[in-house]
Amino acid sequence: MKTVLLAALLASAPRLAWPAPPADQPWTLEASNWQDGKDLLPEPVLKHLQKGEYWFKVVPVDQKKFHDNYAKKFWDLTAANEGKYELDEATCGLKDKATGKNPDFVVGLPFPKVDPGDPQAACKIAWNFTFAGSGAGGGGATFTLNGIDSGGEFRRIKAFVHTMGYQGRLDGKLKENPENLEGQGVTAALEPQDVEGFSALTKRYWDWDSQDAIWAYVPQTRRARRVNAATRSEPVQGLDIFADDLNCYGGKVEYYKWKLVGQGNILAPVVQPYPFQMKQVNASRYMVETPYEKAGYEVPGSKGAPWWIHDNLVFVQRPVWIVEGQSSDPYYNFGKVIMYFDREMYRIYWKLVHNRAGEYFYTAACGYHFVKNDETFSAVFPSLVIGVNDKINRAAIGGRYQSSFIERHWDPSYFSLRTLTHMSD
Repeated sequence: MKTVLLAALLASAPRLAWPAPPADQPWTLEASNWQDGKDLLPEPVLKHLQKGEYWFKVVPVDQKKFHDNYAKKFWDLTAANEGKYELDEATCGLKDKATGKNPDFVVGLPFPKVDPGDPQAACKIAWNFTFAGSGAGGGGATFTLNGIDSGGEFRRIKAFVHTMGYQGRLDGKLKENPENLEGQGVTAALEPQDVEGFSALTKRYWDWDSQDAIWAYVPQTRRARRVNAATRSEPVQGLDIFADDLNCYGGKVEYYKWKLVGQGNILAPVVQPYPFQMKQVNASRYMVETPYEKAGYEVPGSKGAPWWIHDNLVFVQRPVWIVEGQSSDPYYNFGKVIMYFDREMYRIYWKLVHNRAGEYFYTAACGYHFVKNDETFSAVFPSLVIGVNDKINRAAIGGRYQSSFIERHWDPSYFSLRTLTHMSD
């Protein structure tokens, strides 16, 4: 009888609602209030939050001001693309409606409006992602890759990356593109000594069928060899990070089969919510200074996961498309990959990676910063990647550079095998 009475009293008692976080001021999501993040984070990340290994410095944003991180020119060009493009059914390749062929030049988002009911919605989202990130036209940075386990940092690699784009440039189409490229890039390791001089050249062709051409140079043999594009899914120098983690996806859109699996809201990592300034140093080059994102292993006596970022990274709440991608390349090591794309800015903030047997093992968090000089030029760049292998409780951090540059007029001959083979001279 007492049990029945107690149950009745509990059922009739008023329920205490979990207090909502403030919408107009900064707040911290941590283990004590983890329920506030249960609909704002991927499940593996939420588990780290509950354990007290992660916390999130959440800042409010003015949605109009955040939208204006991209220049008015970009949004005007996006609006002008309405109805211009469609997709090749067999490859998910971008097609000019007027010609039925690959477009000559695209700038702005090719699909200003995406209908979630469209069976091709996910592929259109992937193309918007590609062109949201290509407005600058080129640039580079020197960065580090840091391997981290429960004992702290176990390996550090210093490297640089230089890129040149042909499509998506807010400056307009380049006159010469004899190789019919979408873009190209050079990357090389600078230290430690055992990897110094290792470098790679990548050329991405502007068509529906060609795989990226990638050459890797090994200084010990003084030879460059062609490698399969699927190497993007292999660990970089044994670390828990992959070449395909750049921007949370670094391959061609046509490499993947895309499927829209949902919509939601997510906490998005950014260095700051609004743009950094660019400082002109010569006719074509602009420098951008950003703060260093210090991680737990660099803070004496810190708590939480040693790879978690403590400084100069904040999170903003953003609406996202939830998209599943899977490579069509039989040599690609990943199986299903779940990605969270911003529904307006088209950046990927998180991705969950499964192996080819369908088992989840890895999460990447991709942080960004915006750059803008006026309403004619803007860009968004990857600032860091936090790659976490939950199977072995190990991680790697890539990026965290403090200085980068925008290069609007590269000499195309720099992106050549000659550059690779002479880099260590």
